[in-house]
Amino acid sequence: MCRWMAYKGEQTFVDGWLLNSKHSLIEQSKSADMTKYEVNGDGFGIGWYGKRPEPGLFKSIRPAWNNANLKSLARNIESELFIAHVRAATGTPIQETNSHPFQYKNWLMVHNGLIHQFSRLKKDLIGHIDTTYFSSVLGSTDSEILFFLLLTHGLNQDVDKAVAKTIKLVEEVAAIHSVDPALRMTLGISDGKSLWCVRYSSHSNTCTLFYSIEQQATRNRVLVVSEPIDDQSISWTPVEENTIMHFDSENATHKQKINI
Repeated sequence: MCRWMAYKGEQTFVDGWLLNSKHSLIEQSKSADMTKYEVNGDGFGIGWYGKRPEPGLFKSIRPAWNNANLKSLARNIESELFIAHVRAATGTPIQETNSHPFQYKNWLMVHNGLIHQFSRLKKDLIGHIDTTYFSSVLGSTDSEILFFLLLTHGLNQDVDKAVAKTIKLVEEVAAIHSVDPALRMTLGISDGKSLWCVRYSSHSNTCTLFYSIEQQATRNRVLVVSEPIDDQSISWTPVEENTIMHFDSENATHKQKINI
């Protein structure tokens, strides 16, 4: 499975968390601990928010640990909110359009997990994507289909409801094709102001996901990671199964169980 991380807080250079911390996301792309896919070398991407509503985006099919452009960008990009992802492909091609994050206007999404037997369900699921978004589907992954189904189900209006409706649809389509379980996933989602993280599995065997909150007079920060960064100063809390965590514009935390 893939690995991803999200940061929201005081403006910081991206490389501090992406490259320079112990067991950083780049280190996890070479040697992940909490997944059967130790190496996540099938591409990477990073999306970051700056002074404009729509985020910057850089994606590649090369392994993250061996990309000089990523290292240079990360040392020079400052952001208050960014999401990064390293990919371990699960049956779809290694191509730039299949690298995360996926973007639509001000929205970004990364995904770890899979829709089981996606090739059997793909046609039916694509048919549910609203025509508003259909031309924006550029790749071939289950992850991108999930993103545009979320948008179709009202991500702009209510993230919690969009997630629940999308899960319900995937599970209904899977049941028609006798696919069980339907899906397992963690998601990182942002509109540039808030950050949402989702942990869900049809059989309660979800990929790992952790978060850390630090709110002090001089520091206000949220980190969400597939597996912890090794730093004794950080206390990590697992995201509960079947839960959406919402960190709002002030980094206040809202937790919602997913009701299908």
